[in-house]
Order: sequence, then structure tokens, then C-alpha cells
Amino acid sequence: MSFGTRLAEERKRLGLKQAEFADLVGTDVPKQSLYENDRRELRADYLARLAQADVDIVYVLTGRRSEGEWLQEGPSELLSCYLSLPAEMQEALAGLARSLRDQFSRTHGAPTLHTRRADYRAGEGKR
Repeated sequence: MSFGTRLAEERKRLGLKQAEFADLVGTDVPKQSLYENDRRELRADYLARLAQADVDIVYVLTGRRSEGEWLQEGPSELLSCYLSLPAEMQEALAGLARSLRDQFSRTHGAPTLHTRRADYRAGEGKR
């Protein structure tokens, strides 16, 4: 996935149309379109304005989220997709994920966000 694609994904995560986003970061729609289509290189002053707009700059540049750095490409992409959805769709997807987790965890151990180990459960060992 290119930086332009990730930039467009971040804009959508923030819930902004291209014109709104361009205005927020101090550029115009044609230039924003060039950035999102990998036809214009990212400049330091533009990146600084993106950071002020709460864009995950590390993600745009590298494809890795600045938080949850241990996430691999698959989970990171899943999280990105989730964050770009409207709130009601996020809740529906979260409900589906909880149902799948509950069904799967009855028969298999599974890693959690807090650890990659499948045998870890929060609170164990604290007595």
C-alpha cells in the first residue's frame, strides 16, 4: 500500500471529504489529490500540518501505526478499516468480532491485545 493510499485512508478515518481535509491542512484539492494518488512527494511542511490535524504520520510514511507498534500488516489493516467506518458500522463489526472470539475461545486459546501469548489472561497470577 502506498503513502498516498494510506493518506487517503487517514483522511477517511477522520471523516473528512477531500476538500475539507485540504482546507484543514492548508492545501487545495488538486494538490491533495496529487498527494493521495502518489503524484506529489510529501514535504516536511505538509507533514507538520498533517500532524497538527491528528493524522498518524508514522502510518502514512511506513504503513505501521504509531500506537500498537507490534501489530503486523494484517491486524493493522483491519484496525484501519474499522476506524474508517461510521460509528454504527463499527459497533456492528465489534459485535461480530466479539461473537467470533467467544466462539473460537471456547475451543482454542488466543492471544490478546496485551500479549502475543495465547496462554496469557489479564489478572492471572495476581492474588
